[in-house]
Amino acid sequence: MTTTDTLRNIEELQERCEQYDGISLKLNWDMLRQPSSVGDTEWVVTYEDDLLVGFLGLYGFGSDMEICGMVRPGYRRRGIFTSLWNRAQIIIKRGNIATLLLNAPAASSSGVAFLQTLPLQFNHAEYQMKWGGHSVASSDASSATGTVILRPAREDEASILVELDCGGFDIKIEDATELYDLQKQEDLQEHIMIEMDGQPVGKMRLWTEDNETWIYGFTVNKKLRGLGIGRSALLQTIERERKNYNGINLEVALDNPNALKLYESCGFVIQNKQDYYRFIG
Repeated sequence: MTTTDTLRNIEELQERCEQYDGISLKLNWDMLRQPSSVGDTEWVVTYEDDLLVGFLGLYGFGSDMEICGMVRPGYRRRGIFTSLWNRAQIIIKRGNIATLLLNAPAASSSGVAFLQTLPLQFNHAEYQMKWGGHSVASSDASSATGTVILRPAREDEASILVELDCGGFDIKIEDATELYDLQKQEDLQEHIMIEMDGQPVGKMRLWTEDNETWIYGFTVNKKLRGLGIGRSALLQTIERERKNYNGINLEVALDNPNALKLYESCGFVIQNKQDYYRFIG
């Protein structure tokens, strides 16, 4: 079976689980579709009679790793996920993992039940949000204290993007550099530089597939926050994607109320909640 076949089966299994459970799984498709020679994404799967019944994805983010998985309805409570978890230990142990996070939709009763069997500690939660279709006023998009524009980041600006990630997400420069090197190889992703009065002041990544755009890595220089830069950049992005007939999505941590307030004021609506647990075993 080819990688393309497996990815197609994973997609079908995700749709089946989401429909059955009324949830949204975070499978990081931008990372799953990377060539096997690129990045730190791996998976383990279980088939029965040529039918994919279990999946566990392991996603490397520098020295951290996130895990998310699923088991087909009708095949649960048969030890499939426990088997996947045990097989994944080989991958986990060979990596230099500082923090291991397991992710599950808050509304997934089966996922939460399995996580309760492991030595975990609640780490954080995220809301997945979708723009609700409110019109964007041009005056709102230009209300920053300076002239804000968005443009594709240049190859020679990698160090600026890395520095913004370090300051915005409190990560080490080595991890930020590794993440950038991985992300720039993803065909469906754009690195966007945010400028004010001709100077780089922030950045974001846009990943688009099937007329759905996700905003990732959105940050503004800490020293320049509160000037309306983020709001202007966000509204300009909404307007661009709306004209391209794309849905617009993003994620925000629950412990970031300022960002949540900004997104809601720009018309984003909470769709799902994802819980993250840190493995302490």
